[in-house]
Amino acid sequence: MTHPMSVEVNMCTNNAADEASSSCCWLCLGDGPDASGMPLTRNCSCRGSSGFAHLSCIIRYAEIDGRNSFQSTGNIGAAFQECPNCKQEFQNDLRYHLERARVSFIEKEFSNDHMVHLRALIHRMRVLDVKSDVDKAEGDQICFKMVSIIDEMKGHPSMQRDWKSGGFMKMEAVVLYVVGLFHMNIGSEENLQGALDYFRRAVDLFTLLGDEINMMTAKKNISKVEAKLHGVEMYYDEGSNLKFSQKQYNYWFEKLGEHHPITIRRGELYAHALYCSNQGVAAERLLTKLAAISRQVHGPTHNSTLSATSALKDIKERRVFIDSRKEWFHALRYENDGLSCVVKGPVVESAHGYEDHMLTLSLPIADVLPAPGTPVVCHGLSERAHLNGKIGDTQGFNGGQFEVHFEEAGLEPAIIKHENLRIVFELP
Repeated sequence: MTHPMSVEVNMCTNNAADEASSSCCWLCLGDGPDASGMPLTRNCSCRGSSGFAHLSCIIRYAEIDGRNSFQSTGNIGAAFQECPNCKQEFQNDLRYHLERARVSFIEKEFSNDHMVHLRALIHRMRVLDVKSDVDKAEGDQICFKMVSIIDEMKGHPSMQRDWKSGGFMKMEAVVLYVVGLFHMNIGSEENLQGALDYFRRAVDLFTLLGDEINMMTAKKNISKVEAKLHGVEMYYDEGSNLKFSQKQYNYWFEKLGEHHPITIRRGELYAHALYCSNQGVAAERLLTKLAAISRQVHGPTHNSTLSATSALKDIKERRVFIDSRKEWFHALRYENDGLSCVVKGPVVESAHGYEDHMLTLSLPIADVLPAPGTPVVCHGLSERAHLNGKIGDTQGFNGGQFEVHFEEAGLEPAIIKHENLRIVFELP
């Protein structure tokens, strides 16, 4: 994430900047910069000419809304975090500035409410970039502040009595997890050792609370830290990772709904786990759904939409092994009535991802072997004609035959000859 350290910043995307030129602040109705010279900004899910405002106006509005909300609910509401027009969270640089403003507001007016204060500090931590010296220094201060507040809360007899039932233990666990995450992201040996301690303490509390999802997440981060400390690659059990990713996605789906950016991101991770488990059809269908939801709710330029669309594009690349060349290519299409396949490559894995050397060939289909997890459709079967037209994923390959796991419920996996399979380039 990048963010500005000065006021000389345009917090609009390119498209939003064009729309801002003909828009006005929905709060003050001004159509130019504010008194400090800051331009109109918008970084939510509003589209067209709606949703633009001055940062200073949003902060004033959020402070007024926060005071009113605190009087009626004991919380400061969502105006620092969520656009009141589209009802979606702010993102990017606007979110960065508003999270800082929220902490400043609470520390001026509500610092005695420890839970409100901690929530604001946790949200601020989530937008800091540890690669920035300024953010790193701020993060260190916030970590110290959060741990100190927890210690102070434990000194109150009334809080001690209700530590678990009153939500204070859950807050302590989350604070420990967030502090651990900050140290893990810094990545020095000293910080990694500190991260281990915080994550382990968080695991103990999440276990006491019966919070399986957060407990599993913290344990996974412990494994990451231990791998870094020992200088080894982290071992991934694809089956366990798939179950974990599915649980996380289902958890956030139930908690926030399918359109929330967190749910969409967890869905992406679940789709990646499906893909790594050679379930390409399920992965592609999930990403297609996520990209469509995000595009409809958040718009085409929103971070969630761009990320899901990019992940979908990657998964739709049909990798094939060219037997005669012993190299990996991308399959593009069939020609000559399906007797030949046009491929492009070879695909070379590098530090920068996959580099395509743009060599395009038309090869006999017998020479083109789909990678594991590639969506395929059966055709030309006579003895098992009921499988013709059925879509599935390629699994193992042996002696010119693939094991295919079918998408349709009730169909058992089958061994299918190579010539009876075609790559599906666009799922129906």
